[in-house]
Amino acid sequence: MAMMRNLAVGLMRQAGWANIAAAADHYRSRSEHAAAMLDLAA
Repeated sequence: MAMMRNLAVGLMRQAGWANIAAAADHYRSRSEHAAAMLDLAA
């Protein structure tokens, strides 16, 4: 689980987020943005 969390935090930082809590809230409520970040179809 820690590996998955670290991957998610790394991706959010790479996307330009400094506040990980805000990024998690953003992607949790907008799954299409998370899928776009991963280059997946939602």
